[in-house]
Amino acid sequence: MKKILSLAAAILALCAVGCDKDYTPDTSLSAAFKQAYPDAVDVEWEREHHHIVAEFKLPGVSNECEAWFTKEGTWVLTTYDIAYSSLPEAVRNAFESEYGSMTPVDSVTHVERSNGDDVYFIEIESLLNDELVDIFLDYNANGELLRTWVEVEYYDNIYYYL
Repeated sequence: MKKILSLAAAILALCAVGCDKDYTPDTSLSAAFKQAYPDAVDVEWEREHHHIVAEFKLPGVSNECEAWFTKEGTWVLTTYDIAYSSLPEAVRNAFESEYGSMTPVDSVTHVERSNGDDVYFIEIESLLNDELVDIFLDYNANGELLRTWVEVEYYDNIYYYL
């Protein structure tokens, strides 16, 4: 019985932490957001990594956007999921020269930063050492590769023992 109560308490604690992400912005932040993104729809606010994040859609631009603000309400960056064809030519050329024009792209994100240095994330899926992986490539607007990282999908420890 103690195990069941402990498990129930742990589940309730996790639910409480998950619910803590919802956020209602103060009037000044809400007004600043509306001024910066007057066409935004389906806006939802949350707290994430010590920041305040507005998730929204911007008709004609992207159906998945996030505007990140400091706790004090200062805008930090905005992300937009975009089409591959919307990438700057320098980024497309750099990607295609390394991975080829036939490499399937899972997603592309444009990150607009407050310092003016935009970043573009390209996610591809590939086989690496017989594992299905997501490869994330971060480029600046000039096509310079800033960072690459790999995430293993469907990793199951059982394969180690086969």
